Amino acid sequence: MKMPILVLAAMAFSINAFTAETKQPQIEDSIKRLNWNGIEVVYIEDNRFPTYDMTVYFADGALSEKKGENGLTIHSFNLMDSGTDKLSQQEILDQMEFLGTDFNADVTHEFTTMTVSGLTKDLKTSMTQICSLMRSATFPESTIKKELDLERTSLQSMVASPQALSERVFREISMANTPYAYPVAGKLKDLKDLKPAALRARLDYFLDKVKKRIYITGPKSVLSMEKILADECHLKGNQTDFVRSVEKPVIRPAKMEFVFVPVPDANQVQLRIGRFLNYNEIGDKNLDALASDFLGGGFTSRLMHEVRVKRGLTYSIGAFISSQKQYGRSGISTFTKNQTIDKLIEVIDEAVTKIQKEGITDPDLDRSTSGVVGAYPFKFESNPAFLGQLLLLDHIGKPYSDLFDFKDAVKKYNAKDVAKKINDIFGMKKQTIFVLGDKSIEPKLKALTKKYGPLKVVDYKPYL
Repeated sequence: MKMPILVLAAMAFSINAFTAETKQPQIEDSIKRLNWNGIEVVYIEDNRFPTYDMTVYFADGALSEKKGENGLTIHSFNLMDSGTDKLSQQEILDQMEFLGTDFNADVTHEFTTMTVSGLTKDLKTSMTQICSLMRSATFPESTIKKELDLERTSLQSMVASPQALSERVFREISMANTPYAYPVAGKLKDLKDLKPAALRARLDYFLDKVKKRIYITGPKSVLSMEKILADECHLKGNQTDFVRSVEKPVIRPAKMEFVFVPVPDANQVQLRIGRFLNYNEIGDKNLDALASDFLGGGFTSRLMHEVRVKRGLTYSIGAFISSQKQYGRSGISTFTKNQTIDKLIEVIDEAVTKIQKEGITDPDLDRSTSGVVGAYPFKFESNPAFLGQLLLLDHIGKPYSDLFDFKDAVKKYNAKDVAKKINDIFGMKKQTIFVLGDKSIEPKLKALTKKYGPLKVVDYKPYL
């Protein structure tokens, strides 16, 4: 398995390998910060393989889309390979496959990333091609129509994939009344507004007017990319480059909601329990990681023990707390049979409430802490994933040393800290309880309304 150069150092602090005599690695010693044409570059030398990985960070995302532009940002990046005035989409894809070049983009509400990986021997050729797409993509109308038709069909058929549908609808409902609720890729109604000129203009805005930061791993030869990015991609940094920021972060009061989304002929029920996290609830990522892992991070987690092992109500269940710079999300995700949805909700409620009332024992916490520390290095099992960790730390304004402080940071928390965090984030009185399944389960849900409030029945179609 290809692993970034610093993963071996990260593994040094795992429970089995770390010793008191081991000097804690300093990540800053392995990183070079460069300035390429006014753009900050974070470079990590890695000579083990003749390959390179590059991620470009843009300090803006979907939040800057105006009315009628929903989904424009992600599509302007994802459809860069749709064609230029010289090459068709198929010719572009054939060349990238021949060169072994991977290209991906991702858009959040706060920021955007573009990732390129390939062989160092073909770096000049592959990066020149990527630059050509960035600067010369014409977004041919016929190709765009074909791609959007495929996307439209995928959205329309999502009802046949209850898990994907529940994730999509739950996210928007649980994030309602915040700027982050609307899906970054837009909805069916938005696809008709994605015209070639608008896509081209949106891409130019990011390339020319938004602050960028570049992350690179590979042998020293990849530093030749500096000239290519300047001469071919025409990337440069200016003091006037835009940086997305929210001066007054959104504060959304937490309240309980009970939502049911009926879908036809579903033989399985999807359950999501979660909520929007305000800016003042996401300050400690290490405690968040430990608390969510203890509650629902694996086979030994509290929810897995209560829901699957003891009662057989589901095959799997997980919990998460995730955050960006200005906001976060929390959630519990699982599924069950039509006959047991009411029991499943009650058991999850009991499990969280029991932690609140009875706390957590030290041995239980020790097992969870050992597990989360041991699994932590595997978050860096690919170079792009490792660069993504550095990128996120830069985005939220945290030092890179946080990567290596994780072991000591999570071990400083006691059982009371973790129990309180679980209650603060996952306490049922604050949650959106979201159920997606066949209409026949509605009576079971209505029987729970005395405890969880009125049942709101929602049509899934407006969320597509």
